[in-house]
Amino acid sequence: MARIFMTHRVSDYDAWKAVYDEDAPRRQEGGLSEGGRYHSSGDCNSFLIVWDMDADVGEATAATEGLLADPELAQMMQDNGVLDKPEFWVA
Repeated sequence: MARIFMTHRVSDYDAWKAVYDEDAPRRQEGGLSEGGRYHSSGDCNSFLIVWDMDADVGEATAATEGLLADPELAQMMQDNGVLDKPEFWVA
């Protein structure tokens, strides 16, 4: 089991979350299950998402890189207020 930690900074968390929730099937098809979402204490638009994946670290890293390389997802993130390219770590 791998755990994926991804940071995001968005312009409007509530608007972003509505689109994120609608996109749940993509994450489920990719084998991700959400472990939690944690906001920065000083900025609710800056947060960390935790996902779990039934894979080893290498497989989870490759799957996450694949998701982030998807042009459709990249456009969706741009259209919905993601301000910076998300960073992620896998453990």
